[in-house]
Amino acid sequence: MKRALMIIAAVTAAVMLLCACSSGGSGSSQTSGSSSQAGGKTLSDVWSAVKSEVTFSDFNEFTEAKKLKRYYGITEDMFDEFAGGINGSGVNQEEVVLVKAKDDSSANQIKEKLDARFQSKLNQNKNYNAEQAKMIEGCKVEQNGLYVTMIVSDNAEKITKIFKEQTGI
Repeated sequence: MKRALMIIAAVTAAVMLLCACSSGGSGSSQTSGSSSQAGGKTLSDVWSAVKSEVTFSDFNEFTEAKKLKRYYGITEDMFDEFAGGINGSGVNQEEVVLVKAKDDSSANQIKEKLDARFQSKLNQNKNYNAEQAKMIEGCKVEQNGLYVTMIVSDNAEKITKIFKEQTGI
């Protein structure tokens, strides 16, 4: 059992390393749309506020829309903006996804996709990494109008609070 866990962790780490290397670095989050958020805040602004108060280690920020398609199946025609990232260690399951959908239908589709990812993360960790599974269980996917978030972090409560303050939700 331990050997299988070590092999899975090594393979996951190798895959995450390859993903991180192909991402073109960890620059700031990208937005693709207008800044018509409450108070003129874009998700890039919101993400900057989160990063000013929460420390992320070994974190690969989403700099390209294709990452949303790769990890979640969320295509560019579904959203106006996005921000966040994923832990690149392969062991730590921290993942923050902030998306502003184009319309209600897209928001519902994005939530379904993030719910599936969330459940997959939980299922994968239940038998192999109890500590990370416990962290995931304390987190959630939320939809507030056009905004859809998946915040999986030991700091999920703080990140959610900052997100809601910044967006006026």
